[in-house]
Amino acid sequence: MAVRLELRKDAGKLDPRSGPWIRRKQVGRVLGPPDPSAVAALVDRRGKVLGHGLYSPESAIVLRMIQWGERAPEPRWLEARVEAALLARRRLGLGVDGQTTGYREVNSEGDGLPGLVVDRFGAWRVLQVTTAPMAARIDSILAALGGAAQGLDGCIVLGPRSAAEREGFPAFERVLDASGGPGDAPEALRWLEHGQVVTAPAPPAQKTGAYHDQRDNRRAFASLVAGLPAPHLGTEPGAILDLGCHVGGFAIAAARASTRRVVAVDQSAAVLDYVVRNAAANGLEPGRVSSVRADMFGSLDAPELAGPFSAIVFDPPKIASSRRDLGRATGAMARTSATLLRRLEPGGVLALCSCSHHLGVAELDRAMLEAGERSGRPCSRVAVWGPGPDHPVWPCHVEGEYLRVAVYQRRE
Repeated sequence: MAVRLELRKDAGKLDPRSGPWIRRKQVGRVLGPPDPSAVAALVDRRGKVLGHGLYSPESAIVLRMIQWGERAPEPRWLEARVEAALLARRRLGLGVDGQTTGYREVNSEGDGLPGLVVDRFGAWRVLQVTTAPMAARIDSILAALGGAAQGLDGCIVLGPRSAAEREGFPAFERVLDASGGPGDAPEALRWLEHGQVVTAPAPPAQKTGAYHDQRDNRRAFASLVAGLPAPHLGTEPGAILDLGCHVGGFAIAAARASTRRVVAVDQSAAVLDYVVRNAAANGLEPGRVSSVRADMFGSLDAPELAGPFSAIVFDPPKIASSRRDLGRATGAMARTSATLLRRLEPGGVLALCSCSHHLGVAELDRAMLEAGERSGRPCSRVAVWGPGPDHPVWPCHVEGEYLRVAVYQRRE
């Protein structure tokens, strides 16, 4: 039996401009079985078909649109979109020149495949499904990707517990070898990023394994740092601070682009071990990149963090899951940024990152205004960066806009 979701009278005007998510509170009734493998029709109260989407019976986001209009998607819609996503990356030059072998192959709604993320890490592919409809289609997804699996050692397939509980499907983790049969997970993933060697612990340590969305920002930050002069004639420029470094992406890119000393900070001893490994793998002499284990929102009183620094990147985890969190999150960013500004040279730059959808550039600006007032060191914003082109966004899907990097320069 076909599944149809009928909108409430007060659901509001829904079309491609309203975004791809249909929430449970907008739906008056569901006609048909609670089947997440169904492509469901969205209809108004008169029965007119508005479009079709993937049905999540237990989710607050009950339907994720994959096609607007009365015509139903073709039977091979999933395979066609996987193929189109992979082709789009090749046309962007990713995985082609041998200098970048780590990138996102499928970006959920941005590729018309809501609930599916596929990341490439050199010889390994990592899939993450976060919705019941994609969990129900996992075999079809793997089959669609199988034709593009040349040169792979294996694939890690994740259905995270948090998503499973939210969406109502059993959590899972599978490792497949190059032939598609059961395999063994690697200890670590290894890939190239603009020629830089990167190694990170294999998932589920961090979602799919790393942060490909910051790849181009790491290169931009390194380029910016390389051009910064010392604040005064005849003096040595300050060091570079990577606060929230994970496996050292920003830190090592900056060290490779300049002669400055770099300090990498994270709360995890495990990832700091990878910082040391990655520094050595990229030919950096011992001591060029040092690591400090600390809480980025703590006192930061370790001697190595006293500064002065010529450049700082502050990259916290997601700290605002909803609008209710904004006041607390902005305040925390402001307090730590004030501490950092006191240790930043005049003319130095601070890159403030947010991976929280609700914490946008306007909120980062407010945090920096407060930090400038607290520290007595005003700043001006000189750049705004986002994710690379392998992280496309479905037009009008505002929830797909999540990563912002606002770069500020300290004024005298």
